[in-house]
Amino acid sequence: MPRRRDLFTPSRLGGSELLGPSKWDAVMFFIEARPVSELTDEATDADGKNTERISGGDYEEYKRGGAVQDFLTRSLCERWRGELGPSRLTELAGTMQRKALLDTTMSNYGPKARRFILFCEQHQWPWLPASEATVLLYIASLLKDGGIKSVSLQPYLSAINNYHEDLRFPGPTKGRSVTRAVKGMATIQAELAVQEENIETQRTWLPAAHVRRVHEAALSLTPRSPEELRLLRAFAYVVVAFVTFGRPDTGTSLSRQHVHGGDSEFSVVLLKEKGRRHHLVKRRLCIPWKGVALLKELIEHWEFHRDTAWNSSEKTQPDAYWLLPEDPKNFKASVANDWIGLALSELDCRPPEGGHFSAHSTRKGATTCARAVGVAMEKVCFFGGWSQFSSAVQHYIDPTALRDTDMDYYFAWLTWSQ
Repeated sequence: MPRRRDLFTPSRLGGSELLGPSKWDAVMFFIEARPVSELTDEATDADGKNTERISGGDYEEYKRGGAVQDFLTRSLCERWRGELGPSRLTELAGTMQRKALLDTTMSNYGPKARRFILFCEQHQWPWLPASEATVLLYIASLLKDGGIKSVSLQPYLSAINNYHEDLRFPGPTKGRSVTRAVKGMATIQAELAVQEENIETQRTWLPAAHVRRVHEAALSLTPRSPEELRLLRAFAYVVVAFVTFGRPDTGTSLSRQHVHGGDSEFSVVLLKEKGRRHHLVKRRLCIPWKGVALLKELIEHWEFHRDTAWNSSEKTQPDAYWLLPEDPKNFKASVANDWIGLALSELDCRPPEGGHFSAHSTRKGATTCARAVGVAMEKVCFFGGWSQFSSAVQHYIDPTALRDTDMDYYFAWLTWSQ
């Protein structure tokens, strides 16, 4: 068996003439971007040369995806450098390839690729190119270790394919055996869940009746403390997310300059939407004030108390629509879970027996309620940002939901022109 270091030399991985020294440096930079505590006193690269430790600041940058971006940019640039020669255009071509991926995608894929590589290192198996058999054993180890569900496995496999294909190797996770392994993993986990009586139920849709209670509570709340102001924000967020069919990351990232309350309508420009980052033209949703009673009063009530808090703080108010003076500068999409949980628990609005609410419950609730009152599917897809030919929207609809007056309160206006 070759020594560990020999497994990762350019000659063993296809020859230095194939990878090229710069590309190999990019790979090793990616591998060595790990916590200082995991590095030995004398870290070495593939050729046995000493390398510098990763400082705390560099590692923080790595955790934000900086090292992954550097890896992708440099390796993609090298794809053309040998054929076309170094130039600003080849650098730009590589950057364009990297920009095709969301920053969140890169920061998520980087650690997942690194996990697979460390697994291969542990067993002294080549990770570039990796074999399908190695991938099968990796999936088995993920199942054995626990903590990762089969439905969440795809990013782990895509990360492996990405770094292979970026460096001109075939992706090893696309075979039929890997597909079967994923299905087998799902079956085993489902069987274990039944045996351990640990059945997980689907998140349920948020009824319009709950949203209306939240709406009324928001209008009756005059915040006199930071805690009450955060509660008002939670109330307002639930209603806005509901009437706009919003995803958590879309709703929490609204900006003040793109939320408008005109004389006749409420409009929102959606700057951040899943799958639409590359679109130069952003979608704009409009809801007539007469379409949803008291929506105008809610928006004005929230914005007045938010702006008052900022004026009292003597801080410069940022553009983020939901941000309060004591908040961090940026929200994660997961904060929507906290806001929805706070709003519903305050009013003791509970899910049905066996169900649970999450940040996606407002989106599921809006879609289900709109269909229950007879809103045309093309309008539902327009508001929710789905393709009219996509089956994904069906996962958000409970076809057994019965129409009620609270559903009409929020969505009957969408049927006026039908």
